[in-house]
Amino acid sequence: MVNYKWTVRLASVAAVLISWQLVGQSVDPVLLSSPTMVLGAFVSLSESTPFLSDLLSTIGDFLLGFAIAAVVGILIGMAMARWKTVETALDPYVSALYSTPYVALAPLFVIWLGLGFYSQLAVVILSAVFVILLNVFAGVKNLNKTFVETGRAFGFKGFGLYRRVVLPGALPYIITGLRLGIGRGFVGIIVAELLVRLDRLGFLMVYYAELLQVSPGLAIAVTLGIIGLLMTEVLKRVETRISSWRITATGG
Repeated sequence: MVNYKWTVRLASVAAVLISWQLVGQSVDPVLLSSPTMVLGAFVSLSESTPFLSDLLSTIGDFLLGFAIAAVVGILIGMAMARWKTVETALDPYVSALYSTPYVALAPLFVIWLGLGFYSQLAVVILSAVFVILLNVFAGVKNLNKTFVETGRAFGFKGFGLYRRVVLPGALPYIITGLRLGIGRGFVGIIVAELLVRLDRLGFLMVYYAELLQVSPGLAIAVTLGIIGLLMTEVLKRVETRISSWRITATGG
């Protein structure tokens, strides 16, 4: 099964790269690049600009913001699922903020927090926290009541019940929320680098777009996409390792 999965994935990647190469060669490079040109642009970026240091700084800031969003989202999501009063009090704010375009709020973060790190961190946290929170809430709410009753029968209660029964039972939803949070968080940090930090990768992508240089911009985008994919795969492995059963769940 594993070999089949990786065979299909590799075949899919090969088909996309070959198709992209063929189309990219026949289109004006101002409009579209090709995989070989993108690879060459990545090598040039790595050699001639502080691209790698900017990339590491971007990943570090993203991980900090994502970690904060994950902790806050999991705790508040579980609290809303556990206590009806908390759910009633917070639900309007969660729904409103989840639908808020954080790009529009970026200038306000600059006014409140100034240009730089703290404004960027706020954008990343707000980009990721609510999708995590809502998936955690759904996971706890939809947990099979038999699990909870069985846990209580074995003497678990309070924090122990949540740690040993509720949290593992809701894990597929939590992992789904974290995976979605990774994508939103990466979008948030690139937008933040463009609007509230004015440097690093987000700003660099716009710079190359203004110069009509597609390949360097795509090289940055593809690099971030691969990093996001690797983080998602790590989450899948973590879920497999710590779960004793699998529950098919979707969230969003």
